[in-house]
Amino acid sequence: MRRIDKAKRNIYYHCLEYDHEQLGDLFLVACGMEDADHGAVTGPDIRDGYHLHVVRSGKGTIRISGKEQPVHEGQMFILKDGEEAFYRADEAEPWSYCWVTYNGSDARRITEETGFRENVYILDSSIPADQFFEMIRRMHLRPEMTRINKLFQKGIMMEYLALAMEAGGHGSEADEKRRHRPVEDYVERAANFIHYNYRTIEVKDVVNFIGFSRGYLSTAFRKTKGMSVQEYLLRVRMQKAKELIKATDLQIQEIGKRVGYDDQLNFSRIFRKYEGVSPSEFRREINDTEENR
Repeated sequence: MRRIDKAKRNIYYHCLEYDHEQLGDLFLVACGMEDADHGAVTGPDIRDGYHLHVVRSGKGTIRISGKEQPVHEGQMFILKDGEEAFYRADEAEPWSYCWVTYNGSDARRITEETGFRENVYILDSSIPADQFFEMIRRMHLRPEMTRINKLFQKGIMMEYLALAMEAGGHGSEADEKRRHRPVEDYVERAANFIHYNYRTIEVKDVVNFIGFSRGYLSTAFRKTKGMSVQEYLLRVRMQKAKELIKATDLQIQEIGKRVGYDDQLNFSRIFRKYEGVSPSEFRREINDTEENR
């Protein structure tokens, strides 16, 4: 059941609010910005979704699970799904903040990866709040509930959450956790990438796709596959070339292009080195074998 925001708002409160009863991994419920009145109070109340705020100026206080904590300019704070929360602007220096409210089956994981783990509700931000405000402003340029606008707004929400993760300094931690996954997982991802893109890629493209250094990936690849990334790419190309020679009547030059070699002489040289015969000789051997059956 949707919970209603009963807080009294001023003329500096700007909010877009959408359907709370959506389905999906991650979806936008609301976004907005506010310059709060002196001492303005919101709650206590239990709210749907995750409300991620970025404070541009001033200060205030949040109280969650009976614990009160101060929040000030340059920080982010979050209200989590299903938890009772109370927050209040400072009497002397009321805060100005923007926020997005999001939910979905992936919302909790995203929240925790941003740094808001159990009992963590406030994080320092290394990125100026104006960058977050600009995203909210862009959302408000398209308030109508059209299919195009919903996609546009969801894209900005994803930017907002990614920037928050970076601002909280937890991108590098997530990368470190990623490195601790079994190395075979990344080698298989690299191998699959090669199988789908062998015609147009180089080793540097595989390295960029996986996100490791070339040396690290090469060591892991050799340990798992028994060969280097370059050797594996060559092996896939030659295997595809043999399949085309066997199954089609394409000219050798065209087959070379289809497996990544615009220069026929270079293709023939590499094929001979790999198979011991040229592509043309390989085709003749296949044809002779077929005729003698």
